[in-house]
Amino acid sequence: MNGPSTRREFIEASSALVGSAWLAVHWPAIEAAARHARRALAQRAPFEILTPDEARALEAVAAQIIPTDDTPGAREAGVIYFMDRALGSFGAQFLQPIREGLPDLVKAARATNPAARGFAELSPKQQAEVLRSMEQTPFFGAVRFLTVAGMFGDPSYGGNRDRVGWQMIGFDGGHAHQPPFGYYDANARPE
Repeated sequence: MNGPSTRREFIEASSALVGSAWLAVHWPAIEAAARHARRALAQRAPFEILTPDEARALEAVAAQIIPTDDTPGAREAGVIYFMDRALGSFGAQFLQPIREGLPDLVKAARATNPAARGFAELSPKQQAEVLRSMEQTPFFGAVRFLTVAGMFGDPSYGGNRDRVGWQMIGFDGGHAHQPPFGYYDANARPE
């Protein structure tokens, strides 16, 4: 049997298909959000959906999900502008879990460091500890999804400024078929 052998494998495979279908249906809106993010980042435009405090906290969370090290991370890629636009369009269903989770994030940050006004003021090590305690929440799932979408989306549409996400994974941006060619693309094969 080549398919999933356990219920868990079946559920994992099914959820991957559902995620792919969701992306396919929402792709035009994702591209529009990314284009907006590119313009907003270039102009340092004000946020449309997020308050400055929400944006500061979410940018810090995104920077923990895809941190800056020897390569640029989510902060340098301008992911927060992608998130802002997404929350007002195709990703509107993530706004409620994010807004419901932000007070918990602030509460956890203050429990970790009473002098901190919010999550962004914690040290990177403290931020990682707080997020570990929130990994299984709808808040974290929503922020993680938007961070990854903003980091690895097509940079011509925004969010992946200077192709930093693509460089991280070694993608050169080429969408053309490469050899070996098969029956389906025989007419593209050089003679």
